[in-house]
Amino acid sequence: MIWNAVQDDLPSVPRVRRLVPAPAGLAGTVELTAAHLDARAHTVTEFERSLDGLVRQAHLGRHALVAALSTALGDRYGEEEIEAHRLGGVDVVVATLLWRVPGYSLRPEYVRRHRGHEECAQGGLELVVAARVREIGYALLSGDLLPFLLATPTWETGALEAGELVGRLAEYRRLGARPGPADFGQALLRVRRDDPVAAEAAARLGTPEGERLAAWLGPEGEPGTARRRVVEPGPSAHRAWARAGAAIPQVAFVSGERSVLRREFPEAFHWLGHPHEGFTQCYHWHEGHAVRAAVLPEDRDAQAAWLLPAVTLAATAGDHGGSWMLPRLARLGGFAGPALHAAVAAGLGGRYPESRRPAVEALLVLAARGELDAPLLGRELAAMVALGTVKPNRLADAARAAVAAGAYATLWAVLAEVLPALLPSARGAGEILAVAAECVERCGATGPVPEGVAAVAARPGSSRLVAQARRLSCALAGDRPSGAGHGGQ
Repeated sequence: MIWNAVQDDLPSVPRVRRLVPAPAGLAGTVELTAAHLDARAHTVTEFERSLDGLVRQAHLGRHALVAALSTALGDRYGEEEIEAHRLGGVDVVVATLLWRVPGYSLRPEYVRRHRGHEECAQGGLELVVAARVREIGYALLSGDLLPFLLATPTWETGALEAGELVGRLAEYRRLGARPGPADFGQALLRVRRDDPVAAEAAARLGTPEGERLAAWLGPEGEPGTARRRVVEPGPSAHRAWARAGAAIPQVAFVSGERSVLRREFPEAFHWLGHPHEGFTQCYHWHEGHAVRAAVLPEDRDAQAAWLLPAVTLAATAGDHGGSWMLPRLARLGGFAGPALHAAVAAGLGGRYPESRRPAVEALLVLAARGELDAPLLGRELAAMVALGTVKPNRLADAARAAVAAGAYATLWAVLAEVLPALLPSARGAGEILAVAAECVERCGATGPVPEGVAAVAARPGSSRLVAQARRLSCALAGDRPSGAGHGGQ
């Protein structure tokens, strides 16, 4: 159905910022690295600037860098050697430079998952991060110094402009530098694929990496398509972590297969090419998420497919789940597809208000960026209401929060798809009708009355359900109470 309505009055979305280059001087690099390691939350910006700065300074003068790091961070690691798997992120590189990490533990064959988390999506992303930092450490240890990193992002989300990667590959060719397989693989996963000029320039480089980049910017680099299904509960669901809430069918998405990741990328990347449904029995969602999300900054739909079980847990169990990740995924790039919309839908049905707020924020971000498919979100919500995943009263609360932020027309387009699943008499339908009526009154929408609303409005009586159905019907006919419709002016 089509309704005439004015635009929303949405809050502005902060612009994605470019990464500032790594400090040019030794002192600035060491200071940045120390601050990053001391920070409680590791941002993509500081993580990547620290890594690239350390590589550049080692190329300019390894001995001077080691001396400066020893003074600033020498006490951080003690005197004993530490195997690389016991460290994470930039710590691997710094400890390697300070001769605290045995070289064998940096080799690719030692980059493995922790036992018990073989199916964890976040563990798979962490494996890519680990492969890259250990590759950098091994290069520094062996004296095969790189001039700079290829995968340093252009943007704070982790995205990399294709033209910049072409320029870096050209400089590697000029210097005779050999790209690290994990660093180059990470660069490909980050590159924005909307630059045909860059594809032509990459092909002209005349190097294997240039040819791979050109192919990646074509059909070869297309993300896989996630497949939706409804998962029936199993007898042992969530038993290992003593979580209730899996006793009802749930929507899940299996991420698409990408054989090129298993064929042409290092082994640590192979997991990302397998179809995967997500996994809730894991602590990884609760730490270091920004750096891991930046492994696939242009494939947020795959990440949403992996996140969905954890978000659903926040709606069906006494658990806050992974809803707090949703705004971050909304700000990433790539297709805002059905898995992302399903994750937002499940988040809007969170049991606790603090679980619903991130989903509302993600909805507003997508709407402000023009990336929200409101009817798709509405249909997914309707399906989840029918399954019992999303309760109408919780959805009504989340919808009121979005309306308060100015998303009148957007919420009406969403709720118009939900109403047929609630009427004629689902518990909580009156609350949804009330929010829908407010949306229509404030955005000035006019048009056909959704299926079931007119029938309820024609009933005798004055129950909340009937009264709100009449209110919505009148609003869609253009018959509004005095003062309504001001929200979109």
